Amino acid sequence: MVLYVSFMAWSSLPGMRGLLLLVMVAVTLLPTPGGAQLGPHRVELTTFTCGELLSLSGEARDRVFIYFNGYLDAKDGATVWVDQVVGERIDRALVYCKATPTLPLLDAFKRAWKP
Repeated sequence: MVLYVSFMAWSSLPGMRGLLLLVMVAVTLLPTPGGAQLGPHRVELTTFTCGELLSLSGEARDRVFIYFNGYLDAKDGATVWVDQVVGERIDRALVYCKATPTLPLLDAFKRAWKP
């Protein structure tokens, strides 16, 4: 609980959200044990498609879901994380992706956030 409160207080400071986002990206792109890389080194958020997401392995796909969730939460100024809400949003984004693989993933997530 203390870690959660401290994290939320730290992440709400001016300029810290950008730093937090940068750290999340860096951690996401770290190589896995054994040297296998889970995803590309650079992802253009506006052009990365649902089809590209669906082609990723389970762990790499989960990392992308986590990143995009955090990205949109930060843009919306979210200060509380509710796992049920996040899960429902990710599930909706996945439905959009499976229906339209050419859809940019960011658009699928934006639609999922504003049903």
